[in-house]
Amino acid sequence: MPTPPSAPTHRLFLISLALFAGSILFSVAGTVLLNFFPSQAGVALGWIATNLGLGLDALIKGPTWVYMALLPVLSLLLYLPDLGWKRSVLFLLWGSAIGAVAELLGTQTGVPFGAYEYTDYLGAKIAGHVPWFIPPSWYAVSILAYDLARRMKVGRMATVVWGAVFMVLWDVALDPAMSKAFPFWTYETEGFFFGMPLTNWAGWFVTSLVIVWGFDRLLGGLDSAPSWAPVLYALNVIFPVLICLLYGLPLAGVIGLIALGVAFGVVKSRGASLMPTTSREVARV
Repeated sequence: MPTPPSAPTHRLFLISLALFAGSILFSVAGTVLLNFFPSQAGVALGWIATNLGLGLDALIKGPTWVYMALLPVLSLLLYLPDLGWKRSVLFLLWGSAIGAVAELLGTQTGVPFGAYEYTDYLGAKIAGHVPWFIPPSWYAVSILAYDLARRMKVGRMATVVWGAVFMVLWDVALDPAMSKAFPFWTYETEGFFFGMPLTNWAGWFVTSLVIVWGFDRLLGGLDSAPSWAPVLYALNVIFPVLICLLYGLPLAGVIGLIALGVAFGVVKSRGASLMPTTSREVARV
């Protein structure tokens, strides 16, 4: 049986969420300063370098690494009262393992995402190809997408498909932000959508479909629909949207916001609440 929400877990989640949001605000504020107030940015960077020993590269990596590290922690804490420790770890391992396999195949063979490679901004890499931060991020957002899909009460297979669709909608702004606006990864050839090849979304859909299917069919699914889940999903969309807007890709940012609106609009159109107040408001379908 799922365990009831505990005050320590909830407090830890809120603290982690505050740090997570802080990493986003720091990145956005720094980008605004660099782009629109370069003289003041130069003074600030000089002071930081002199007094703290941190260069621009460290200031870019630092909040990004905090963001990436906290992302799976937040999802784990959010669903821990529902799943308990054993199933929470199984969800984490499943989502991360499928994500790792897909990314290792993708970076070495071009399947299923198209030919691409990661730069060094996300730190150490698995087998020299995939940053360690990446596989847990597949788990972290897939479980949020699965949660949103379950709220629609459309049947189990449709829930799995919609969960994968919501993952693709997250990538609408993420990919231009992380490959064009700021090069966390690069594609071998120029694709149709701000440098991204069409095969990338196909790869995202298939990979997400496997992860969400495993959550639902192999690991017993979810019983709860925590009120912070839509907020966390939205934050993960809005961050790359802001990056796109600040780095000269306004159209990509606008399309990303439309994708978020589509995701939430589809859920609401089924009469589902994005902010349930109890842990059992969404029945198992």
